[in-house]
Amino acid sequence: MRAFLAFCLLASVSAFQLAAPSHASTVRRTSVSPVMVADTSIVDATSSLVAAAAVAGPLFSAPKAGVMMVANILTIFYTEIDGKSLSSGTKHDEMVESFGITWLLAGASLGHIVGAGAILGLGALGKV
Repeated sequence: MRAFLAFCLLASVSAFQLAAPSHASTVRRTSVSPVMVADTSIVDATSSLVAAAAVAGPLFSAPKAGVMMVANILTIFYTEIDGKSLSSGTKHDEMVESFGITWLLAGASLGHIVGAGAILGLGALGKV
């Protein structure tokens, strides 16, 4: 088994070695004129979007943080796994013993999705 693994390792290493070209003297180097990689209209549109985002307001504000905190706390509080949740009267210690850190991470992950949706919705209404 060890010999087979050593053979596979050597075979994979030899596959990545560079080989010198057989006709090194016949290789010619030519210069190529530069080519425009990005279309200037795309760059202008992107610059306009970045400028509009800066005008829209700060990415972080106290009301947005409050909405995110409330969304996370409510989501963690109402997350129900196997019929157990904090809202149904199950104690926090029992939830941690039963489900461990995965319960908290799952609730926080879903809470961030709910919070982002709430922030976007309230932002569209002009409330945040």
